[in-house]
Order: sequence, then structure tokens, then C-alpha cells
Amino acid sequence: MKRFNFPLQAILTLRALKQEQALEIYAKSVQDCAAKRTTMLAAARRADDLERLLSSDDGAPFSAAMRHAYLKALDEVRDEVTRHENVLAEAEKLKEKHLGDFLDRKSQKEILEHLRERQIKEHMAEGYRKEEMEIEDLVISRSSIARSA
Repeated sequence: MKRFNFPLQAILTLRALKQEQALEIYAKSVQDCAAKRTTMLAAARRADDLERLLSSDDGAPFSAAMRHAYLKALDEVRDEVTRHENVLAEAEKLKEKHLGDFLDRKSQKEILEHLRERQIKEHMAEGYRKEEMEIEDLVISRSSIARSA
């Protein structure tokens, strides 16, 4: 049987490489989102701590100046949390885009893989059919030689 040669193998190899690159980019964006989420949660924790400090009734009232400083710090931390939430939202959008790119490249590669699989099956079936025809020809020629002799 003849060796199977897939004519689009170079394209399949390139698509596999592109898929790996897209996967690496997606993985980096997932890590980036996780880091930004951690930063945002840390800022939210700081805001919660300041709010608890201001609302606690432990018997030590703050002076007006100290209360003003804490309120100003709380406003800044809340603004920081909002900024981090916006940055995280952008990172999530980018992550979703990278996931879409990866899935698109994966499907492009899978299309060629399915085509190759189908062509291999057709090649094998054609090879078996040719072998069967050769065996039948051999059997017929031997039986005709045996009859004539």
C-alpha cells in the first residue's frame, strides 16, 4: 500500500502552532485577571477595615480632625476600589476575547484534523480495495491455469 501523504500538513502544523500561541496568550490573561482581582479585593478589604474602624463603638471617640482624616482615607480607598473594579472589568473582557481567539483557532485546527482523518480512512479503504482486486485477479488467473492444464 502506498504511503499516505496529507497535502495540507504544513497548514495543519501552522494552525496547531497558532492554537498553542493563542492558548499561551489566554493563560497569561487569566493570570492577569487573577492578579487584578487580588489587588481589587485587597483594596476592598482596606475599605471595609476603615469603615469598621469608623463605625466601631469601643469607647474611644475620634477627634474631629482624626475622623476627617479617616473619612478622607476611606473616600480614597473607595475610589481605588472603583478604579480596580474598572481595570478588572477590562481585563475580564480581554480574557474573554483571548478565549474566543483560542477557541476559534482550535476549531480551525480541528477542521483540518477531521479532514486528514477522513482522507486517511479513504486512503486505507482504497488500498484495501486494490489489494482485494489484485488477490481476486491472482485467484482467477491461477484457476484458469489449473483448468487449462
